[in-house]
Amino acid sequence: MLAPAWSSYKFLNKFAFSLLFSIISVISVIRRGASEARFTNLYNLSVGNRGIVLHMSTPGKRSDLKVTVVGSYNTDLVIWCNSIPKKGESLVAGEFEMYSGGRGANCAVAAARAGCQVKFVGAHGADVFGKMALDRLTREQIDIAHFIELPSSKTGVALMLQEQGTGAHAALVATSANNQFPATLVTRVEAEIRRSDLVFTQFEIGIPVLLELFRLCGYHRKRLVLHASPVDHSTRLPTGHYHLLVADDFEALLLADKTEVYDAVRELHCRGAENVIVKQNDESLIFSDGNTCEIQPVKPTRFVQESGAAECLAAWAGITLLMTGSLARAAFMGAEALAFSLARHGAQDSMPYPSELPNGENNFS
Repeated sequence: MLAPAWSSYKFLNKFAFSLLFSIISVISVIRRGASEARFTNLYNLSVGNRGIVLHMSTPGKRSDLKVTVVGSYNTDLVIWCNSIPKKGESLVAGEFEMYSGGRGANCAVAAARAGCQVKFVGAHGADVFGKMALDRLTREQIDIAHFIELPSSKTGVALMLQEQGTGAHAALVATSANNQFPATLVTRVEAEIRRSDLVFTQFEIGIPVLLELFRLCGYHRKRLVLHASPVDHSTRLPTGHYHLLVADDFEALLLADKTEVYDAVRELHCRGAENVIVKQNDESLIFSDGNTCEIQPVKPTRFVQESGAAECLAAWAGITLLMTGSLARAAFMGAEALAFSLARHGAQDSMPYPSELPNGENNFS
């Protein structure tokens, strides 16, 4: 009686071993495939805080969308010229123009013209440019209750040299209230940030302010859209969660410390960007959601200037991504808004209304 029983157990042991070996083999294949997919798909990565991907309710129409922008305001002083002067060279140039600008304020105006309820958080000085800022943002129906005056600071100013025809430009941005308002200003608007559907910011403000904003958005799990500009070799992107990161190609390379743009996109995902859009020479957009990476052409247009164009892209892409859930649709609408802005004078003056974009009104209910 023992021999048949032992024989049965021996058969079962062989069967169990074979089954276990098969399971291990399958797991190995899956792991190897996943490893390869991380490379071939570029981005199937386990990234920082990407586990907090947000599933909040989406407003039914754009007029319900609550947007908070923490950023800069600059008065743009633009001189048009045939060529940008070399060091030590003085040239007789063309016309002088003055516009309202600043990466943060440009984004706020773009979102307001898209139809959103917009709150702008920042600072200005007690000077004529500060009054100009208040008048302009009020006229755009933006909430400026926390756009504060710093009596000892100057309102932001950007001096720009713009080549006619070529599109080349050079700019200097002065130290101002943009860099000097305290992080406690952001803390004071925590309730507004908590109620916001989207939060926008950029790198034209102080680092302590950015870190406090990143902290609050992470704590309240807010959709943060980061226009990663301006960037130089000293700029560092804190690891966190960014619903959407928008940058020019050269800024993405510097920020990620890479030499190839697709490597830079992959690295930005590793540092917490859920979605990435990279602008390439006003000709195309690379967009990636961490699984797929595609290219959206930018419609050729009569180029005038690019002040505010990237902020226009960031605002329309962020809003469209929230309203539709489609990064491809966001890149398409961002490209349409970008082309519109490039063909017009003035940063904030170049921001489109929905009726001025193909499918702009149809994109939102």
